[in-house]
Amino acid sequence: MGIVYFVGAGPGGEGLLTLKGAEKLKTCDVVIYDRLASEGFLKMLKPGCKKIYAGKQAGKHYMEQKEINSLLTEHALKDNIVVRLKGGDSFVFGRGTEEIDALNQHNIPYEVIPGVTSATAVPEGAGIPVTHRGTSRSFHVITGHTDTSTGAPECNYKALANTGGTLIFMMGLANINEITGNLIKEGMAEETPAAVISGGTTENQKTIRSNLGNIAQEARKNNMFSPAVIVIGETAAYKYTYNGNIKKAGIVATRALIEKIENGLKMAGTECIPVCVMEVPAVAGNGLIKELDNIEKYNWIVFTSRNGVILFFQALKDNYTDIRRLSGIKFAVIGSGTKEELHKYGINADFIPSCYTSSVLAKELAQIILPGENILLPRAVKGSQELTDIFRQENISFKEVKIYDVKGHLLPGADKTGQLDCIIFLSASGVKEFTRLIKSTGKKLPPCIKLICIGEITKKSLEEEFGNAFDIIMADGNNAEGVINAVKEKI
Repeated sequence: MGIVYFVGAGPGGEGLLTLKGAEKLKTCDVVIYDRLASEGFLKMLKPGCKKIYAGKQAGKHYMEQKEINSLLTEHALKDNIVVRLKGGDSFVFGRGTEEIDALNQHNIPYEVIPGVTSATAVPEGAGIPVTHRGTSRSFHVITGHTDTSTGAPECNYKALANTGGTLIFMMGLANINEITGNLIKEGMAEETPAAVISGGTTENQKTIRSNLGNIAQEARKNNMFSPAVIVIGETAAYKYTYNGNIKKAGIVATRALIEKIENGLKMAGTECIPVCVMEVPAVAGNGLIKELDNIEKYNWIVFTSRNGVILFFQALKDNYTDIRRLSGIKFAVIGSGTKEELHKYGINADFIPSCYTSSVLAKELAQIILPGENILLPRAVKGSQELTDIFRQENISFKEVKIYDVKGHLLPGADKTGQLDCIIFLSASGVKEFTRLIKSTGKKLPPCIKLICIGEITKKSLEEEFGNAFDIIMADGNNAEGVINAVKEKI
């Protein structure tokens, strides 16, 4: 028999998932998730994990609760580790108790891993404290939607209108007219501060503030969307968000690099807004396994990116290739980041170029390659042709294996380019994917925005795509620190 972990995904922002929740996501066999779970959470899953969407929203139940209960039971009885990933916290209007009751009928073990509830996190993310000394000594969390024919909340509005504390309505956007109207009817002043926060704690967050009498109209006028939290009470007028000289930097990179750059930018007082995430899918039948079977014929393995290192050693593991077969091979890497990635596998690079570009790597490596030595070059489908051209010119024997592609997709931050001071590009492939995507969607960059990049190749790609339309800044140093310094000093 398996086990079910009820994991509260938090209010939406990826960083607000608990460490324990992330640990269970990385090891589970099956995940059953709702619509409030960030897409980024699913990137944590191990290969082969079964993903089942069981999301719900007002008026559109993708899956009935009985079906969800049956799914949990079915997969746990098959000896699977199952994660039930629920927005916010499983026990705050999450119907987690009903799902546990279904497991108890079959004596299926389970564990509840609490999540950060949207009831407090979303207002807090918008700068609204749910309590404040001298203003609100209590807060009350109310469902704004019930499982009835009308979906309207069944509340004691008279009691709520006279609590004196902060009222927090969850899932109540569709019923905001009824909620505000009944509170006013029961004596709450129309001037009472109120706020609606949509997409709280994510890059989609949108906040409007008004008063009880007008907040419903303002929500419609501003196209507020679900999931949303409604806050009513004196604290809704507060705005504890720092609005000093905070720079805003967009970023185009893989999720791992976005996280690395984001942390550094925050320390430097800059808000990081991901605008395009780069995915690195492996190329099926890429021929690497064949080369691993005859790996001893190579004298050098050359890596031009972290991704190449990761996928090479994953293939080594999947193919059950004994790592000791690499003992007679030397390793060359394009830069410090790739060197660090290689070091994670217990191997120190034998060669790193004086300048972290494909052309310098090829030219300098050509000076030390001995006659008759063979190079294995596992890299991207759209890898730099300059590198292989130089190898050919120098009569160097090499085998290029295209083991991964690079694909991008726009994030909600791409709709906020007008608010950005700059956009950071960490690769030429990122430049090309971002440009392709914004052209296909009709989006345009504001004329005053600056483009920051790593390396000559990325800079050249920006110049090819945008010409002289924007100020292009190349960071000193082909690493995260160089990018962060460029934002601090030149933006």
